[in-house]
Amino acid sequence: MSIQSALVMKFGLLGCGVLLTAMNLQAEEVETSTQQDLDQSIELENIYITGGKDAVLKKPGSAILLDEVELERFEYTDIHRVLSAVPGVNLQEEDGYGLRPNIGLRGTSPERSKKITVMEDGVLAGPAPYSAPAAYYFPNVSRMSAVEVFKGPSTIQYGPATVGGAINLVSRQIPYASEGEVDVQYGSDNYQRLNAYQGQQVGDFSYLVEGLRVSADGFKDLDTGGDTGFERNDALIKTQWQILGATSHLFQLKLGYADEVSDETYLGLTTKDFDGDPYRRYAASQLDVSEWEHKQIQLSHVLEAGDLTLSTDIYRNEFERDWFKLNGFNSTTVSIQSVLNDPTSFSDYYNVLSGNSASSETDEQLRIGNNGRKYISQGIQSRGNQTFHASNLVHHLEVGLRVHQDKVESLHTEQNYNMAVGGDLTAVEGTSKTTLNSESEATAVAVYVQDEIEWGQNTITVGVRHENIETTKITYGNLTGVVEEDETLKQTVTLPGIGIFREVGPNLGLLAGVYKGFTAAKPSGNEEIEPEFSTNYELGFRYFGLGHLEVVSFINDYDQFAGACSAANGCDSANIGDQVNAGSAMVFGVEASWRHEMQMSAYQFPMIMTYTFSHGEFGEDFTDSTGAFGQAGQDIKEGYEIGYLPEHRLNIQVGIAKGKWAANVSALYQSEMRNVPGEGAIEDDDRIDSYTVIDVSANYQVHPSLKLYGTLDNALGKEYVVSAKPYGFRPGKPRSINIGAKYQF
Repeated sequence: MSIQSALVMKFGLLGCGVLLTAMNLQAEEVETSTQQDLDQSIELENIYITGGKDAVLKKPGSAILLDEVELERFEYTDIHRVLSAVPGVNLQEEDGYGLRPNIGLRGTSPERSKKITVMEDGVLAGPAPYSAPAAYYFPNVSRMSAVEVFKGPSTIQYGPATVGGAINLVSRQIPYASEGEVDVQYGSDNYQRLNAYQGQQVGDFSYLVEGLRVSADGFKDLDTGGDTGFERNDALIKTQWQILGATSHLFQLKLGYADEVSDETYLGLTTKDFDGDPYRRYAASQLDVSEWEHKQIQLSHVLEAGDLTLSTDIYRNEFERDWFKLNGFNSTTVSIQSVLNDPTSFSDYYNVLSGNSASSETDEQLRIGNNGRKYISQGIQSRGNQTFHASNLVHHLEVGLRVHQDKVESLHTEQNYNMAVGGDLTAVEGTSKTTLNSESEATAVAVYVQDEIEWGQNTITVGVRHENIETTKITYGNLTGVVEEDETLKQTVTLPGIGIFREVGPNLGLLAGVYKGFTAAKPSGNEEIEPEFSTNYELGFRYFGLGHLEVVSFINDYDQFAGACSAANGCDSANIGDQVNAGSAMVFGVEASWRHEMQMSAYQFPMIMTYTFSHGEFGEDFTDSTGAFGQAGQDIKEGYEIGYLPEHRLNIQVGIAKGKWAANVSALYQSEMRNVPGEGAIEDDDRIDSYTVIDVSANYQVHPSLKLYGTLDNALGKEYVVSAKPYGFRPGKPRSINIGAKYQF
């Protein structure tokens, strides 16, 4: 039986199970839309996986919910800036606009967010979370009403990556009265954003239509001139039908479309050039452009009968991208990174990059090509929740099942280009070639059981996740097109976890947890490749006196620490997707957050402070053959610190509001960090310096329907490095001012 046939059969069996359950439950006559019905429908919608802010406060394990009020405070459109207010998050900015986020949790690699589970409305959002987890597509936070972040034992509910945690982005919900909004924003570098939605309920039917367009000319300056910006479009349609009664049903259809064109590059600058002008772009990157298209469909059903809730989602995401970009020199011995590290010794190559001299030799020709990929991600998932009492215990039992399939087709091509004095690039005839031609496919069946038990002052969560994963990779000959490798990898894992929260006083609670973390391995031609496993611990407390204070310490003890080769970390095309096992490793740290809103006369003062200390070390010697952790061929020793993991990250937000107006200030500090593994003092070329960035926002409610707002990002104009991967130093966004207006109707 084919994978597709098996998947269809499993979909059908599960769908029949849901239907039979619904038929066996006694239905009542549909009532008119009273206020009670509306309350029931809102409850039925199950907006938040966390259960809302009240549930978060007593949840064993760490969970944070950023609701619409918090998201609107700074009107951020970059997910990196949004998550700066969440402890335990390590970020690696790239383009300054959040187009391709790099997010890690509790020390996991932030590169393309591939070590965390990313969801939209509880459904896997990555293009191919099992077979190619690097998230080159990420939902636009501008159209979200909330963001949920999970760490700790509850992570095992979501998968497939359970080492660090999970992020769930909650799209705008369908209103239950006629409602709409137009949000217009304009700012620096011709930044433009238009977001509009309208929705309403008509009887038992309701809908939402939303559109988003964002564009900018970019803040970098090409040596040859031209834009370095982007254009992105998003569209969303939701329709919903509900049947209310003793047994209630909700059916929802969600359709989404998005596309983007961005003049982005992986090419950065030398240390000297960055110090001179951090926003410069070399002439060699003038042809770099990324184009992609994303389509999603999701059909959901929620059934409620007393204390029983059964939710089912059938989903399919399609993502196709082409990234035409600079890959390197034609030389087999000189890399872009070596030139940027030592432009004096490689002056001829450096002058070619900058367009100051022509390619005088074949080795100095530039390899520029298209990284084309097609992704499919589809599946069905169902989860049931039942609350019941047994003796003096209250059980909140949740059982979940997901059958998932994803696939990626990779076709990478290259051609040599000659650089001319002044920056003109000309393709060299007869040099076009295929550098990667492969297909990867994965089928995964996951089931979990979790019981949250209330016992006096204690809340105990016990859970276990079981997954069967089968991944296949086919590699075709670049010249012949015939199959050269056909590999299949089967993995079966069982991941237990337990968390405890105990109220030790009216305002104080203690929490502790331990669970098994896992990241699936990928076929890579190496029979010794193993999945990533860790045993994760957390211990902390919550205080509910003056605001909400939470302090949690964590340890991620890796039995097997794994890295994957990608273009984003500078790996060669032939090695893309290959996994490197680093053996044992350990990441530990402390997360602290304090949230409070003080009332003084007619003034409100919202305050948020978050701090994260993180430290990670390799536990044994090995050779990084592909550059998955730093530099290709680097001998990494026991005790070397993990790259791209700052030890200190502090965010302070203070606001003031009275009547119709409000203002907020955010200060983010990040300590220095390594861009490659190492120990002792950090060399200049291997260091991302510390920085502090201050953002300011203000708004005024002109009319109940009209609000004006303004934002000033990087108010002090700090010039700072966000990344040195894969080629040279790249800057954070400079000072930028935006003004906007929201009209509600």
